[in-house]
Amino acid sequence: MHQAFIIAAAGRQDGQGSLAELDKMREQVTEAGLKLERLVIDPLKAGWNSPKPRNHFRSGCAPLEALAFAHTQLKEGAFEAVLIEGQDAIKTGYSREERDELMQEVFGPDYPLPEAYTDLARYFCHQQGLSFDEFRKLRDALFENYRRSAPEAAVDERWYAEITELFRGVDCANPYTDYSGGLLLTRDDLLGSFDCSQPPVEVKGVGIGFAQGDGADHLEELADYWHLEKAVHYANLQAEMEFAEEFNAGKALLEAYTCYPVVPLALLLRGDFVGSVEEIPAWLGKHRLTLKGGMNLNRAPWNLPALRALIEMTLALHNNPGMLGGVHGNGGLGYKQGFAILGGNP
Repeated sequence: MHQAFIIAAAGRQDGQGSLAELDKMREQVTEAGLKLERLVIDPLKAGWNSPKPRNHFRSGCAPLEALAFAHTQLKEGAFEAVLIEGQDAIKTGYSREERDELMQEVFGPDYPLPEAYTDLARYFCHQQGLSFDEFRKLRDALFENYRRSAPEAAVDERWYAEITELFRGVDCANPYTDYSGGLLLTRDDLLGSFDCSQPPVEVKGVGIGFAQGDGADHLEELADYWHLEKAVHYANLQAEMEFAEEFNAGKALLEAYTCYPVVPLALLLRGDFVGSVEEIPAWLGKHRLTLKGGMNLNRAPWNLPALRALIEMTLALHNNPGMLGGVHGNGGLGYKQGFAILGGNP
């Protein structure tokens, strides 16, 4: 079995940033005579229910699914090099009407995502024995945690108003930005084919967990997040570690999927970062859930937040070579969960 490594990672948002490093390493793949497999994260315009072409992935968990597939194929020697890429212009590429119509395809125009996640949070509160007031306190503590990672981020005061019974605007993902980016991976026996400007970052483990269904008919199962526990468990098995222990000991960085507060709360519980919901406030005061403020303050469009997270985690590990990195992905109302553990140099 081989090891899989990320040898280039780059992203560009709203005209800022460069993909030059990614392009340079792609040229080296060609010059080395290696076959490059392209895995594509679908944009909003692809539609939620349309058929998916081969090697295309769709949902907020899609980048983790693509990474899991690449990881397996590289380890088994089936692939030589893999490019995971995505681009979407939510800010400039759609009219408001077109954008809203496409987003409503997930659960229909009568069940918008904020309402769906509010219902999910109600079930979560019931299962965890939380009152709605207690949930709101945790919600507020989460956002303050994001702010500590992005103190320079400007937030319009109007977004502090509640948009549902349990969420304010600042608590929800803000996808209204243009973003493109990618990861280039290869295997350990081919690293000598490349002149890398930064040390490669190992993909130590990727776990994916699926619920039996998504949407209003599956809220009780989704709120339990047993499949998130499974995703973290599989990643831990592959990496031969307990990531939460490493993180809590200060040996790792984390990028939680912060689309709505219930999701990172579930990660803390099901990922064994805390032993109970009562421990969460103190944990949030000590640790950071995100690198740069999560999906609320460090935006990425539609299916691309976890790709941006993988890219930024790779870059962060270049600057912290002794650390590990954990990246979480969540698809739909939570029916797909993914967790990746990165770190280590050859």
